[in-house]
Amino acid sequence: MPPLFSVVVPTLGSEPKLSPLIVALSRQTLPRERFEVIVVFDGVEPTPVIRSALEAIDARVVRLEARSGPPVARNRGAALASGEFLVSADDDIVPEPDWLERAAARIAAEPELDVIEGVTVKPGGRPVRVRADESAQYILCNLFVRRSLFERIGGFHEGYYDPENGVFFREDADLGYTLERAGARVAREPKAVVTHPIEHPGFLDPLRWARRYEMDALLAARYPDLFRERIEVHQLGPFRIRRPVVRACFFHVIAVVAAAAALLADESRAAGVLALAALAALALVWSKWRFAPLKLPVVVLVPWVLVKAWLWGWVRARRLMAEP
Repeated sequence: MPPLFSVVVPTLGSEPKLSPLIVALSRQTLPRERFEVIVVFDGVEPTPVIRSALEAIDARVVRLEARSGPPVARNRGAALASGEFLVSADDDIVPEPDWLERAAARIAAEPELDVIEGVTVKPGGRPVRVRADESAQYILCNLFVRRSLFERIGGFHEGYYDPENGVFFREDADLGYTLERAGARVAREPKAVVTHPIEHPGFLDPLRWARRYEMDALLAARYPDLFRERIEVHQLGPFRIRRPVVRACFFHVIAVVAAAAALLADESRAAGVLALAALAALALVWSKWRFAPLKLPVVVLVPWVLVKAWLWGWVRARRLMAEP
């Protein structure tokens, strides 16, 4: 009898990331015959320690010859799956012991469901994303998708990985919107919980965060209405604020350029006002990292990196959308 779940994990082979996940999968309360584990090594070889640990839980190991990005790795893993539901996971999560059991119970109670979104929290229990409404977020480290539907829609769009620079982003939203367009019945299961490490903790991580916005243009081209209505929308009382940090980055760059032009035109007063406006926008960007003093030298570069990435993404998206 085929398993209920196929847990698919793309990875670059980091032992510190994978080891806790492997331990957590070995402790799942769902009977082992009801799920399989497929780990896709993206252009790397598993270390002997990791290979041994995966063999101990009877996981299937797949290796891509060259770095191909998470969308491709997830698709390759899904192509080998035999479970009724694909379980999208990241290599750095730590699922609760009853993670799969809770999802299985929800499916048993509502067998008509096609997609189940679990709850992903940071260490300490706070959600990784603040929900502005009840729409699904499709976080790929904790997502259950009926395999037959996944295959019908063609899986992940592989354009959300740029092999030239290694950037990937937005494949989660694109998959979700494609599933919705196909008529998927989607639900959220609050008891299917995984813990994800805090994102962007490193000194240079704000720049990595900014580079990801290369992928916005492709999602906006494919799903313009949903992109506008649901991507990075924040609820502040009765107000819905769209993409405040991204907009602050664009405003900062424009204000700095305008201030420089005003100085060249001998308009010192206008230049001063524009410079203050640029600083205010930069402060909003800095707030994303909770005004960490050590991050400021890198944060001042974030608006420029983000705007450059967005512009390149716009060019790239036009090319991809023109392809047959």
